[in-house]
Amino acid sequence: MDGLYALKPWYADRLGGVRAALVRRRVSPDAVTAAGVAAGAGAGCALALTAPGPLAGLLVTLLLAARLACANLDGAIARETGRGTPWGSVLNELGDRAAELAVLAGCLALAPAWIVAAAALAATLPSWVSLAGAAAGARARRGGPSGRPSAACCSRSSRSPAGPSRCSPCSPPDRC
Repeated sequence: MDGLYALKPWYADRLGGVRAALVRRRVSPDAVTAAGVAAGAGAGCALALTAPGPLAGLLVTLLLAARLACANLDGAIARETGRGTPWGSVLNELGDRAAELAVLAGCLALAPAWIVAAAALAATLPSWVSLAGAAAGARARRGGPSGRPSAACCSRSSRSPAGPSRCSPCSPPDRC
């Protein structure tokens, strides 16, 4: 079961015009990753500093939508422009986790710290486990709780007995 990850192609199609505009303007994938982290931090600040109500809901919704768009666009831009690098894959994953933690940090104003810490662990642990598995040469999985972070990883490690991988960490899975 692919869960929400199955919607990624549909969502990527909706962002096609934005992606094309960013490519034309030669915006770097790393800049888009940074913008996503900023949107996540903004959502965290909105949670912490805005009184609960419709305004807070609107601000958080818009900032999280921007965050989600950036999370989709950075890799798409890297693939489309041939600017995908191993460091870019690492930066992408670190940026995703930083943005998630920034949003959850905003929840500290609304919930006990132990609940926020448990949510942070639950939100990020599958990502770290998946990345560790990919680094050890495990086959990439696209579904389940670790489906998203492994999308940046190839199905074969460069240390694999089968030889070096023929794809970069930003290659689409059908090219690995």
